Amino acid sequence: MTVELKDSKAKIILANVRQRVATWSDTGRAISRASDAIQTADRLIGSGPGSMGAEFRPTGRRVLRLNEIAQEEPLWIIGDVRGDVLALETTLGFIDETTGNGRAPQIVFLGDLAAGTLGDAACLAIALERFASAPTRTILIAGDREVTVGLSTGEAAHERQPRGLAQMPIQPAQDKTLQNLTRAFSQLAVKLPVAVICPGAILLAHSGLPRASLLSSIQTAQELESREDILKSFAFDRLHARDARVESLAPMGGVTMGSQDFVDSMRALTRIYEMPLERMVRGQDTAPEGYRWFRHYGDGVLLTITTMADFLAIEAGGGRRNPCVARLKSGRLRVVRLEIPEDLALTADQIFPRNVATRKTETNAPLSQHKTLEMKTSLNDISTLVLDFNQPRPTLGHNDARVIDAQAAQVHFERGVRLLAARAWPGARQAFQEAACAAADVNACLMNEAVACLSLGLSGHQDALRLCRMLIQSNATNPYAYFNMGVSYLTSERNPIEAGRAFRTVTQMLPQFGDGWWALGLAFSLRADRRSAEDAFAKASECGSSLARPHSMEGIIPARELSSIFEALRGRAQYHPSLTAQSAPLAGA
Repeated sequence: MTVELKDSKAKIILANVRQRVATWSDTGRAISRASDAIQTADRLIGSGPGSMGAEFRPTGRRVLRLNEIAQEEPLWIIGDVRGDVLALETTLGFIDETTGNGRAPQIVFLGDLAAGTLGDAACLAIALERFASAPTRTILIAGDREVTVGLSTGEAAHERQPRGLAQMPIQPAQDKTLQNLTRAFSQLAVKLPVAVICPGAILLAHSGLPRASLLSSIQTAQELESREDILKSFAFDRLHARDARVESLAPMGGVTMGSQDFVDSMRALTRIYEMPLERMVRGQDTAPEGYRWFRHYGDGVLLTITTMADFLAIEAGGGRRNPCVARLKSGRLRVVRLEIPEDLALTADQIFPRNVATRKTETNAPLSQHKTLEMKTSLNDISTLVLDFNQPRPTLGHNDARVIDAQAAQVHFERGVRLLAARAWPGARQAFQEAACAAADVNACLMNEAVACLSLGLSGHQDALRLCRMLIQSNATNPYAYFNMGVSYLTSERNPIEAGRAFRTVTQMLPQFGDGWWALGLAFSLRADRRSAEDAFAKASECGSSLARPHSMEGIIPARELSSIFEALRGRAQYHPSLTAQSAPLAGA
């Protein structure tokens, strides 16, 4: 089943997805939320699965046996995410809308939440926060990237360690926080189940299952639970693409050590766990179409689900892989394939460019005060410069302290504009800071950074005012700096006095600027100066302002109306579409 996400309900889903994706653009905040979610999940799990999936009445610790699944509700199975925030948020948004009634859906994650990408911490936080909000209806299975996340370099070599959370590309200043996150997650990962046996004779695991020869000496489930080497087979062993066989790979080089019959392994697990096993759903393999039925295993026996939505290699056909999710209901498995609109996909690619190269490590002396680190991204095949967070902010009139690079400034500036359009304020702010460090004229960079800060609300209010003052100090006749300052005073502090002074200056400099008159009228209205407000709004209408006047001008405006008014006013904040372009309203970005 393919869902195109074009009807009215889908538009609501996509609007929410766009907003949620943008909120994850702040890497530091994503790492912090992931750390908090790990602590919560660890308390819920305790020394074993604990409350995980409790509504299914599971038994077992590392291999869960679900005794019942509500027939009238679907069990959703999410495959490999690998740091794809857009795919995960879209999938969960669709699942939530389909579930409805305010009830948490039943979900199983098949592992590989991270893959050394910019979205790793965000995806980890999303999945764990989902578990924390509905622990009895959510199950997280450990994949190979979870099992190996805590291994040292020497140990990892013997486990064919893939890229994971520890390889997430970050700024050097965030190394310590990422190390702490990785350490905490590795401690949680050893408590996660590696497989789930569902009613309907279905096995859920990340990759494969143990070979029958390994299981022949195992008599009970408790005995298998004590064999870590066998448990790892669910995460590491592979299934042959054509023959119904289980392949165990050599620790180094991926050489096949042995291949045994898939049916024999399923029968051995049936004997050990005393539950029938006939079918399997797994992740691991990244099917170009998003899912794959292995026909050689028999009709409906083996299903691979790929939930990430990255670009395919040319040899795989090119184009975008659509995220997929499996639905198990009344014993029947179906695949839902989600087609994400290209504009939303482009927005996510700008925030979380895929296939980011491994960040460089500092092996010699520490970076000099103004040195930059180079990091390759796949975004339109452009190489960008990522600045050290310890680098001081540029000051107006002191350009000699910066490394001027017009091309780098242009790249960073354009990225910031795209992030502004995506409402990804923290990411946009960082992009304009990087552009300012490389630009000869930083005024446009500072103006746009101020817009990103004032759009953050209270958390960025003081920075927005500081940047506007810097612009005014550089050029006291810049009316748009005064306008943005007034917007920040009014929408963040609700300070109509200071805002009114800024807007009055704007109207004196630009008598035909309708938005300036409208903002001045709002400031007068909030001061209960009805006559002055009427005059200002009349002038705004005469100058062609498109903003609607408030219903009340007595200083008391209902909270809901005031909120929408402030949102509209922030949309009229002035930004520079390019380094050399004139100012324009943010709403047109």
